[in-house]
Amino acid sequence: MKIIVNSGNVGTPVALELARLGHQVTLTVRTPKPNADWDKLGIRQVPFDINDQASMTDALKGGEAFFSLTPLVENLVAAGTSAIRAAEEAGIRKIVRMSAQSASPAAAIQLGRWHFAVEKAAEDSGIPFTILRPANFMQNYLSFGTPETIKTQTSFYAPMGDGKISVIDTRDISAVAARILVEPGHEGKRYDLTGDESLSNQEIAEIISKALGRKITYVSIPAAKAKEAMASNGMPGWLIAMLSELNEFGAAGNLAAVKPDTGFILKRKPITFSQFVQDHLATFKS
Repeated sequence: MKIIVNSGNVGTPVALELARLGHQVTLTVRTPKPNADWDKLGIRQVPFDINDQASMTDALKGGEAFFSLTPLVENLVAAGTSAIRAAEEAGIRKIVRMSAQSASPAAAIQLGRWHFAVEKAAEDSGIPFTILRPANFMQNYLSFGTPETIKTQTSFYAPMGDGKISVIDTRDISAVAARILVEPGHEGKRYDLTGDESLSNQEIAEIISKALGRKITYVSIPAAKAKEAMASNGMPGWLIAMLSELNEFGAAGNLAAVKPDTGFILKRKPITFSQFVQDHLATFKS
């Protein structure tokens, strides 16, 4: 099968897995650059500009299936719907679209409404589609300065209170996407992808503590302080507002639900947070 995959933390592993399985894979990138590992697997690179529909149409020509994801940008809806229109113009016959856990036309947070708008574009396109709605990524604990403060302060900080979240490893999202792209029977379905456990940040701190063999503390900070920190790091206002809304949503327990879809599709249990920490132990260690 000829499959076009949007690159990224989820998309690139999808492309690698599909290439290893013998599919003809094209990975869309901002600017193609030499990559010997991809070349060995036969992965072709094409430029893909999310702000230029003609660029996207050109990149998708010749493909049968398309793994579509849009980075968190201010024009996410416009970029995402343009990608769907480009798929129509290019003759794509199957779309697997990565959305978000909270997606809904009446979502309490803007991110959920944005993602649903792109879901609707996929549905209205007439192309057989499948929607993936993943929970918060475990890999988020490898960013936002978390490993650094764990190393230097034996603590990490977030404005989440005691809210629990059903975090998922991006490796499981990629595995689900790769399978759905090549398997029949998923058309028209929306899958809620979560891990197999709902954890508070206090429980996450305990898991990290056990793995490191030293006490790690979670510090819940006020929302205003989190906004100040994001602003001091140069984050744009629209993104600060969106992430703050998401944090508040999660702190209220709205991201805690554990769903069976990940295990159902993969025919195994999702990766646990304990396993995730073991796999990235070097990142957390001093």
